[in-house]
Amino acid sequence: MKKELNFELNILPVLDILSVLICFLLLTAVWMQLGTIDTKQAIGDNSTAGAKNPPSLWVVLQKDGTVQLSLRDVPQAKNLEDSVAKTAQGVNWNTLESKIQALRNKWPDLKTSIVRPEARASYGDVIRIMDQLKKNQFDGVGLSPLG
Repeated sequence: MKKELNFELNILPVLDILSVLICFLLLTAVWMQLGTIDTKQAIGDNSTAGAKNPPSLWVVLQKDGTVQLSLRDVPQAKNLEDSVAKTAQGVNWNTLESKIQALRNKWPDLKTSIVRPEARASYGDVIRIMDQLKKNQFDGVGLSPLG
């Protein structure tokens, strides 16, 4: 005696869940905004062999909030170095901005800057330094790998 197998799969609940998930994904995609910073390779481009690096400001951010400023490839400056001491809250933002403005006013052709954070430096501080450089008309703001 043979038993007849008649099995029906009800896929209606699966389709209901799938339609709700698709609507949810479409709605969240509309509300999501991505923040970006435009950066480019400011120094070390291999496209022109033998070209000199442009005058640049190197900003080294240490993990405790101390910031080292140094000028490179500026003929009149001879590798000028300066530092901004940390405060109890971390980076001394007012002093840093005034020193960046003073350097920019003294050397108007200085348009390239490299930010080099230490391994445990705050990501928010790195972004804020890059914002200050952009605000002070540094066109080529680059990010150096951890040193």
